[in-house]
Amino acid sequence: MQKVYTIVVTYNASKWVDKCFSSLISSKQPTEIIVIDNNSNDNTAQKIKDRFPHVEIIEAGENLGFAKANNIGIKLALEKGTDFVFLLNQDAWIEPDTIENLIQSFKGKNNVGIVSPIHLNGSGNALDINFSFCMPSDFTSDGYLKKLKPEYTSKMVNAAAWLVSAECLRKIGGFDTLLFTHYGEDDNYCQRLEYHGYKLIVNTEAKIHHDRENRGDESKYRDTIWKSNNADLMEKVNLGNINLNVDIDRLIKIQRIKYLKNLILLRIRRLKRIRQKILLYQQINESRYKSVQGGLVWLNS
Repeated sequence: MQKVYTIVVTYNASKWVDKCFSSLISSKQPTEIIVIDNNSNDNTAQKIKDRFPHVEIIEAGENLGFAKANNIGIKLALEKGTDFVFLLNQDAWIEPDTIENLIQSFKGKNNVGIVSPIHLNGSGNALDINFSFCMPSDFTSDGYLKKLKPEYTSKMVNAAAWLVSAECLRKIGGFDTLLFTHYGEDDNYCQRLEYHGYKLIVNTEAKIHHDRENRGDESKYRDTIWKSNNADLMEKVNLGNINLNVDIDRLIKIQRIKYLKNLILLRIRRLKRIRQKILLYQQINESRYKSVQGGLVWLNS
């Protein structure tokens, strides 16, 4: 029997605790569960302790974000000798055979790093909207013709439910915590997956339910953050892609020339934004270097 550790990062997840953790307890494939709570103020951590006392809980005391909190759980699972790490969103739940089916997609293959299930919405009557955007065109046509294959290869699937091999994690590491906190870290990880020679497989016999539609005001708030930071975030995702040859030093040089010109012209309000852009490009340079090196660097930072 393979050893699986499930990592769930929680923040004000009280309304999903029962569905999420009851589903993990009912898994045919046994899984140890590690929770990293990002300083919830709705009694999430205590609710888990009361109802699921065997779950290991790390209370961060602050909101570490998605990337850093998951890295804490991933590092601990690797130290405990896990074969696989299953990353699951707090607002998602699995079916009894989900993890068991996901493991099957690793068998007989040497280059699979991540296997993801089908992501349904919370009601189970449609695909999760973000998941549907990630899937290749043949998945859509096969679904329409009711001829789904057991597996599909995808460039990216959001990290609401990933089964990642320990081998992959030791080769690639955890999430990039320099550039990302809540969004973009899964895009970046999939880019690094490709660079280091691994594939992401979607197993169509495995399913989760992702209750994205019932996040309420919190979801609207997070979408606002996404939109307000979208320009810089997309630069991080695109320029941080180590599969592409990008001259970041040249971009930094251009910004420094802009800074000098605006300084001479006393355009003071523009200088702050230019300094921020230079810092962003320097961070992207550092991120690219670490991601090319691979290993456990992001798990030790």
